[in-house]
Amino acid sequence: MAKFYYMIFISIMFASDFIPESGQVINYTQVFFRWPQISNHGSYQLILADNLLFTDSDTITVTSNSILYNDFLDWESEYYWKVCGTVDNTDTCLPTKYFSTSSLPDYHTNQIYINYINEDQYTEGVNVLDFESLNYSLAIDKYGSIIWFSDKDNFNSSKITVTQFLDNGNMMGFSNGKGYEFNLDSEIIFETPSVYSIHHYISKSDEGTYFFIDADIEYHDCPVECSDEFSIFPIPWQGDRFIEIDSNGEIIWEWNTFENISLSEYNPYYAEIYNGTNDFDWTHSNSVLYDPLSQSVYVSLRNLSRITSIDYPTGEVNWNLGESDFMENPSFQNELDFSQQHSAQLTPSGNLIFFDNARYQDPELSRCIEVEFDDNNEPFIAWQHVLPDSMFTGSRGECDRLSSGNSLISAGRTGNVIEVDSNNQLIWHLNVDDNNGNDVTIYRTERILNMFPSIFSFEIEQISGDSSNYTIIDNGSLDITIYNHGWGIDGFEYFLYNETDQLILSGEVDQSTSVIELSVDISDYIFDGDSYYSLTVNPINNSENIQETTFHFLDALLGDINGDNELDILDITGIVYLIIDNSEFLENADINEDGNIDIFDVILLLNIIIDNNN
Repeated sequence: MAKFYYMIFISIMFASDFIPESGQVINYTQVFFRWPQISNHGSYQLILADNLLFTDSDTITVTSNSILYNDFLDWESEYYWKVCGTVDNTDTCLPTKYFSTSSLPDYHTNQIYINYINEDQYTEGVNVLDFESLNYSLAIDKYGSIIWFSDKDNFNSSKITVTQFLDNGNMMGFSNGKGYEFNLDSEIIFETPSVYSIHHYISKSDEGTYFFIDADIEYHDCPVECSDEFSIFPIPWQGDRFIEIDSNGEIIWEWNTFENISLSEYNPYYAEIYNGTNDFDWTHSNSVLYDPLSQSVYVSLRNLSRITSIDYPTGEVNWNLGESDFMENPSFQNELDFSQQHSAQLTPSGNLIFFDNARYQDPELSRCIEVEFDDNNEPFIAWQHVLPDSMFTGSRGECDRLSSGNSLISAGRTGNVIEVDSNNQLIWHLNVDDNNGNDVTIYRTERILNMFPSIFSFEIEQISGDSSNYTIIDNGSLDITIYNHGWGIDGFEYFLYNETDQLILSGEVDQSTSVIELSVDISDYIFDGDSYYSLTVNPINNSENIQETTFHFLDALLGDINGDNELDILDITGIVYLIIDNSEFLENADINEDGNIDIFDVILLLNIIIDNNN
């Protein structure tokens, strides 16, 4: 096999190689740092300070070229950072970078209180939630300190309500009539087409499609409970369309309440209060969930006090659970006595969990309900947590089952979020008022490990030389170490391209461990030394989060052990070390090509060096 040294030129000065980018203003205080590889480093030192002189700095030693900084930074502050690598007991430092944190927005409330916390039982992570009545979303730690906020002015009507935190680090949310996928910087990645009017909920599936609720209007006779003045002409009924679209806005799946629910199934209360000013609020759905395991779609129809399971392939109803008085053919004998519910979800065990607002019940006590089905497929309450009457909320609300088995409950309009264990013991209690002392409406809350589920870096083992002139000795492979800091990454894929973007080879590694080592075989390829090539790595479930190393190949000098493109005493020393260590076979050190590295190779290399100097 022909022998090469691989000269790799890596453009480490590109801004994307450094995170945060120099000069960037960020709206979060939990920060991920990433920097270019320093060759032959023993370790890295990340040095962070609030001044250019780096006095009173924080220094962290790591082995990877990235780190999620554990401490939260201060708002409205400027920070300077640099990275040094220890090479042969000498520090080699990359250029100093700086960034700043923004000030908290004027619309932010300072009335955030942690009324109670059990430190030992709190399920670790940060809380992504919305202050709906203040029109923006944010994240707080367990002590109530804000660590991220959305820029509501980037969205329709200067409002954004987060409904889902994605494994790629983006968020789903909606404002008046619009649904969005957006990143931490509130930059819009996806926006629903204007032909839809989104209300209450939007989510993204693992297949990359979007599910949402779109209002639909049809004119029908007013129910008998309506006032006589509305019985003459048809009135506008507002129903719902549950829609799935792809990233191009094309409809993939749709389920319409007008096509699948009889008009005789309605809540008479809303007919009694119909006044002709607004539409007859028939279904008023507030959540849609697709479960790929059962291939079912679960929808919550609030005004019918009903949760419906729909067979995704056929659109047929699997079952209806809820108020039988509003059904022609109830699916179950046990109604469970809930009303005006919100946010139907599934637990990891497959049980149904949702927030029962208990509006118009006697007594009106909101609660979180977990529903299981017995051997006869009849539903029963496997667990519930009843909120005190002070936390009753006629609308809004959510229940989440956490990884610990605890439950996170958002009590809607009361400004309260609590965490309880399976025995209904209080673990954590958040309460929020606006700056005028009024309860802040909290639509939904989600507990995540941190704000960065899709973060990583990678290094190439063979790299040597300085920051602009790396070399790799050919052993027939590119040996790569991936440092995975993300909790939402299932594995990685890699691609090798030439300078015309033609794919040379690709592969993937189905691992989510913190350190992943892989060896890419390139022994069957011949590379043009005058051309550039790119090695890219990205998470399998997030192709947008891509990292790239650009390089070119040069013919190697036989015997050039240290890759400096010269033959000298350092290369002889390198072969001697290989003989003594006897732990690695390096083809470039096998001068006589007999399959062994021994004293005969040292003698031959010495003769070559002497001949070259004569």
